Formats: sequence, C-alpha cells, structure tokens
Amino acid sequence: MNITLRQLQYVVVASQEGSILGAANALNISTSSILMAIEKFEREFGIQVFVRQRSKGLATTTAGERAIARTIRMLDEAESYFRDVSGSDQELSGELRVGSFTSISPSIAPQVIRDLNEAYPKLIVHLSEGDIIAIQQSLRDGVVEILLTYDAGIWEEFDYEVLANAPPHVVIAEDDPLAANDRISLKDLAEKTLLLLNLPQSRTYINSLFERAGVSPGRIQRLESFEMIRSSAAAGLGIGILNVRPFTDNTYGGLKVVCRPLVESELSPNIVLAMRRGGRLSRRAQAFSSYCRKFFVPENVDRLFVK
Repeated sequence: MNITLRQLQYVVVASQEGSILGAANALNISTSSILMAIEKFEREFGIQVFVRQRSKGLATTTAGERAIARTIRMLDEAESYFRDVSGSDQELSGELRVGSFTSISPSIAPQVIRDLNEAYPKLIVHLSEGDIIAIQQSLRDGVVEILLTYDAGIWEEFDYEVLANAPPHVVIAEDDPLAANDRISLKDLAEKTLLLLNLPQSRTYINSLFERAGVSPGRIQRLESFEMIRSSAAAGLGIGILNVRPFTDNTYGGLKVVCRPLVESELSPNIVLAMRRGGRLSRRAQAFSSYCRKFFVPENVDRLFVK
C-alpha cells in the first residue's frame, strides 16, 4: 500500500470537516497536503471518495463513506497497536460511530453517552438511528462499529452480547377501563384499535404475539414513531404494545399513559450490543460497551421495563 497512515488521517478529517480548507485548518497543514492525500487515496483504492462542490465543499460519496468508516477503524487499530507496544495509556479521544434501533435510543443512549463523555471528554459519539435492517446494513458496510438494538432479526453474520430482557407491555389511556387491571391479556385487546409501529421487525414481532396466542387484533393503525404510539394511546385512540418504557409516563401531548404487563410475554426480545463476527472492537467501542453494561443496573431496569 503506497499511502501513509498520516495521509489516511488527512482523508478522514477532510470527510469530517466537509472541505479541504477546513481539514487543513484543523490539522494545521497546507491545503495541498490534503489534496495530495485525497488524490492518492482515490488512486490507490480505485474509488471516488468525494464529490467536489464549488460552493459547498466536499460531499462524501456512498463508497467514500464505507471507505472512510473502515479507515477510521484501521487508524484506531494502529493507535491501539502503538499504545500496546509502547506501554502508553493515553486518554480516549476521537470519534465513535454507533448504530441504534430507533425506539431504544432515546431511553438509553443519551445517558450512556453522557456518562462516557464524563469519563472521556475528548471522545465524540455519533449515533445513527434506524430500523433493524438499516442499522445492520450500516454495520455490515462499516459505517458504524457497534449496534445497540434488539436481538430479534439479528443477522447470523453478527455476534451479540445480551444486556437485558425486554418483555412486552400494553400502553393505554388513563381513563381506559383496562387501566384498572394489574396485567392485560391479548384477549382483552381483540376489540381495541392496535397502534402499530410501522417498522418491519416491529410489525413482525407484534403479529407473532397475536398469532401465538390465537387472537386476532382489532383495527390496525400504523404509526411512524414510538412517541406517536404513546401520545395516540394517551388520547384514547387505541392501545400500543411496546417493550421499552421511558422514564416518564407523560407524552408530548401533555397526557399520560398507563403501562401494564402483557400476560402473553413468552416472546420477549433482548436488548443487545451487536458487532461484526470475529472483529476486534476498538478501545472506543469497548468503552461504549462497558458503559452500556453499567447502565443496566437494577434501578434502571425496573424503570425501563414493565414486568
């Protein structure tokens, strides 16, 4: 390979800054050095990393994003190698890219990242949210290094570590008669409008609960976000079945929901950390994993899940 680690770093910074001048300023070097590194990278690997826009700077191509993500991992490995050999134990810094299932992120990721930042203030975590298919594709392509997600629907090519079990619960309005029950059965919901999160794995999971119980759901209303299910349920528009409970029962609309355990909870997914099989996690990803484990203390588990 006829390109240096330093030149690889120049290309990464150019992508992060979105301009050649911005990268040069960030690294305190000349713009010609950045240009030379980009040209050498594209020639060496036979791909176009950037589209040069006269007024907007650099736009990273799809192929470029994959290459940059892999380059970041390689540079991190090189840095870890240097520390291991030299005996250095420098503070974690730089950037980590994490993928997360969209309905999990708000209740877990911010607190994990906050605690991580308190320990390593020079470390920046970029979080990409999406459905189970999109985030796994980003892990496969090297756009992210690790996933915080459910184990339901995880591709066989990935390894994962279980953090906690997430049993399903019912979300209903405060004035719904079922709110008086300690537990709610799917049979009680047959005549209710089902508020369904319109994501592939979410639809499959909820349908499997009803099929396993031999119950047909009532009218189905598909919604596009976790919070819309909660707000709609609080307004009496139907019932939702979710696995994670935010630390407050207040909704965006100002109304409250009531959460009750679901009787038919045999199909309970796990919240997991997923990574490429056989791959070595960077020190940044290892630190993120460690703080995810610390998050799931009994106090948080009791607040996050309805049992």
